[in-house]
Amino acid sequence: MKITAFMMHMVLTFFLLIGACSTFPTGIVQVNNEAIRAPDKVLIVYLSRTNNTKALAKILHKHVGGTLVALELSPPTPPTTGLP
Repeated sequence: MKITAFMMHMVLTFFLLIGACSTFPTGIVQVNNEAIRAPDKVLIVYLSRTNNTKALAKILHKHVGGTLVALELSPPTPPTTGLP
């Protein structure tokens, strides 16, 4: 009985792995060019610790336009203990 349950799990795992690797048929994707026509409605927000994301955000801003905003992390606050 244990061998049968093990084999069922193996078969199920096999089919799940094969199913995860399959592709779905793709259709036509329509791109909304409204951002290109109205760059004043575009907001690009980025968080960059190593300046890689900053460089990509600047490239995107150069091509699309809009407003470029960098997020800045504040230092973590110590947890409150609840004691007066």
